[in-house]
Amino acid sequence: MRECPVPSLYCCIDIEASGPVPALYDIVSLGAVAVTKQPSGKHALSKAAPFYVEFAPQGGLHDPGAMAVHGLTKAHLETAGVPLAEGLTRLNAWAESQRKSPADRLVFVGHNAAFDWSFVNYAYVRTGVPSPWGWKALDTKALAMGVLGLDWFDTNKERLAELIPALGDQDETQVHRADYDALYQAKILVGLLDLPRL
Repeated sequence: MRECPVPSLYCCIDIEASGPVPALYDIVSLGAVAVTKQPSGKHALSKAAPFYVEFAPQGGLHDPGAMAVHGLTKAHLETAGVPLAEGLTRLNAWAESQRKSPADRLVFVGHNAAFDWSFVNYAYVRTGVPSPWGWKALDTKALAMGVLGLDWFDTNKERLAELIPALGDQDETQVHRADYDALYQAKILVGLLDLPRL
């Protein structure tokens, strides 16, 4: 007899950074949006507000090209950013608040998850804040390859918007703001999970 599967609570996370790799560069902001499975079997965005935090500089390098992508300056982060450990503790509290039951298992989700997960995991290890995500991440780009039969290089958000009409186009004025990107990524996840299976 099969046991009932453990329910998954998908936490779509996007980060912006001061450069390409953790340890040498800083995580500068993080956004998160939860996706849950409904009684109907379909998936939906959490009705709770998205999570967003900006981090104070952690002593890493700042690549001008990377900083231009998200537009958060070092001077702004020095005054508006919170310490890394505080931001992660807030993220953990937000994730815990999304659970419908203690049985819900948290799943870290990213679009090109290897990038976001590497920065987030490094931040947890560096600060000693316990990570609720474990040593795993779900990548929506890889999921799109399997669900839609795409080549890796066709899994960008623009192509997915063509194939999942409910997504709509991205708001170019909000792209690379971590909470907006996490929200759009969550919509991608819902679209992929709820596509009819062959």
